[in-house]
Amino acid sequence: MHRCRRRKQKCDLKQPNCSNCESAHVRCLTYHSGKQAEIPRNYVSDLEAQIESLTRENQELRGQTQPASFNGEASTSLETSFPAIRDLSSTPTEGIEPAGENLSHLQNLVTSVRSVVVEPSKQPRFLGPSSGTTLARMVMASIRTDALPASPLFSQQRSRDHFSSASATASASASASAIAAESSLPPRHAADHLVDVYFQYRTPHLPVVERSRVDKALESAYSFPNNHQPSNQPVERDMFTTYMIFAIALCNVPNPSGGTGRVMQSEGCFRSAIGWVEKVITYSKSDLETLQAVLLLAQFVSMCPWQGSLWHLTGIALRLCVDMGLHWETEGQSLNTDPNLLYERRRLWYSAYYLDRVLGITLGRPFGITDESIRVALPNPWAATGRSLGRETNDFDIHHQQAHNHLFSMAKLESEIKHVQNSRTWPLKIAYPKPNFASWVQDIQPRLREWRGTIPNPSKAHPSSIFANQAYWDAIYNNSILLLYRPNTSIQQQPTEALTISHEAACNLIANIKLLQREGRLDVLWKSVHSLFMAGLTVIYGLWQSKEMRDRNPVSNSISALQSCASTLSAMSETFQGAAGCRDVFDTLSSVTIEWLVTNDEETRQRRIEFEQQVEELLQQLQPSREGMSTDETSARDMSNILSTDNFAFGEMLSSAAQWPEMLDINFAYLGYDRPMADLGLQFEPF
Repeated sequence: MHRCRRRKQKCDLKQPNCSNCESAHVRCLTYHSGKQAEIPRNYVSDLEAQIESLTRENQELRGQTQPASFNGEASTSLETSFPAIRDLSSTPTEGIEPAGENLSHLQNLVTSVRSVVVEPSKQPRFLGPSSGTTLARMVMASIRTDALPASPLFSQQRSRDHFSSASATASASASASAIAAESSLPPRHAADHLVDVYFQYRTPHLPVVERSRVDKALESAYSFPNNHQPSNQPVERDMFTTYMIFAIALCNVPNPSGGTGRVMQSEGCFRSAIGWVEKVITYSKSDLETLQAVLLLAQFVSMCPWQGSLWHLTGIALRLCVDMGLHWETEGQSLNTDPNLLYERRRLWYSAYYLDRVLGITLGRPFGITDESIRVALPNPWAATGRSLGRETNDFDIHHQQAHNHLFSMAKLESEIKHVQNSRTWPLKIAYPKPNFASWVQDIQPRLREWRGTIPNPSKAHPSSIFANQAYWDAIYNNSILLLYRPNTSIQQQPTEALTISHEAACNLIANIKLLQREGRLDVLWKSVHSLFMAGLTVIYGLWQSKEMRDRNPVSNSISALQSCASTLSAMSETFQGAAGCRDVFDTLSSVTIEWLVTNDEETRQRRIEFEQQVEELLQQLQPSREGMSTDETSARDMSNILSTDNFAFGEMLSSAAQWPEMLDINFAYLGYDRPMADLGLQFEPF
């Protein structure tokens, strides 16, 4: 018997309910000394009932997902390693009165702990030790998710105006972006053609996935609707891979209305692929499969930047690489790892590395990982095929990997160029001595020439491959020369020799990009716009700064280069509106420069002052207007600032033009938060 705190009467504890309190229609309360508060009399029994109910539900759910065979050996070793668990699990339960239900609950807890430790983890990966943000949610926050299929991973209430499709392509692509719906699997003959298009390498697709893997995924995807799919194969991953290959390939299929790319069909396949991404990323068998899925998304977004944030997807991929240790190989790992697995690890690592370097150099942002922290050999093109290294072959797959290895080598060289140029502005420290710039230039020049001399033979590439086009390789080489010699803020007065070299490289680069654009071979338009605009500005800068260079180059050649650059920018702005601002600015600057060259007005200093003021006003128009973003007030006054390799402001203009979302602008409902990450104190490295 106890005295009810509310009724001030004695209640019978043996009765499940207090009749006195029930008759008075009040709750029977008692005083808990530990809580120092009044609690219901049946508080403990209610909690035990809830625990028992949740335990049964947990066991039912675990039984639905638990493998048929339980690892008994691991359970035994677990009990041996932890005496407390061994003692609890071996405690006899016979003869115990039903009243001792706490032991039953404890026994269930021990069983649950065993399962968590022993069974393979099927829970989604989390970023950070206690962030609560899953990798799948982070990936979904980095892509455009409006009008996507329903999923518990992201909210149904999506902001359709969060990502503007106005700057995606022309009005046709913008309207397609708004109405593109999920796509079903095309007829099998069309699917085979799209896979051929993807692996014909019309554009420089990174070696994210092999042809044999895509063929298996295609068979699995097309047998699934007919109920011929074996139950032991990951259907979700195959469906995702199939739709992503279709989406990327459709970016390269000629459009009957003109141009390259079937925007509506490509986005439809992309939306269908996103319907499977949650299971692919959350329940993948290995981290390599997860990395491959993220890189496929990044590959598509690189060509359709209005569909998501290539910067964030690349950062996620790079983080996964570092978590798996793909960035560093020991000699033992290279010798003892299966050749096919080693080939896959290296392919995926360099795909993520290449994307990171392209973004860092183009947008003027820091790299996700320094070259000093990397030690990975290039993928062996013969590893997957099992062919001998010395055997001559015209196999397109082998040539394709050789070509990509050459691209990766150039990414290393350009990364070194940017690192050395940036290091000239660093404060002097013993731990970070400044390199001898003149000696370093003499060292890297022959390496760049060697790179050009060892380009894989274009005649051995697939006829439809971008690697069969000499203009593509010439554009890469000239862009690297321009990166090395073009004006920058670290040099007050550019030598005439450097201006001459950069002028020649810029003119060649303009001609290369014009040819590729005419043939419909430009896929990553934002990168091509950046290279072309920089080349045009370099020509204008050299003409205004050096009389000796003007004397060396005929006026007709300079005017022809400027007009070619202007016309190509104009043509590119029809399919990528991010080029419109660069086109307008360059049209004005080139017109003034051409008029000045024709009149040959060398005596009027006022003309040059007016031109510099015009440059200042026009370049300021390209600077992004973002709240909280601070830039140097003089960054637009000197053309050499925008020509610098670390120009953040111009890179951000291209970032805005391509509609890559800012991290603080992402809808955090996708991540399960109602506040920005900065407020939550979450940090994700190495983004």
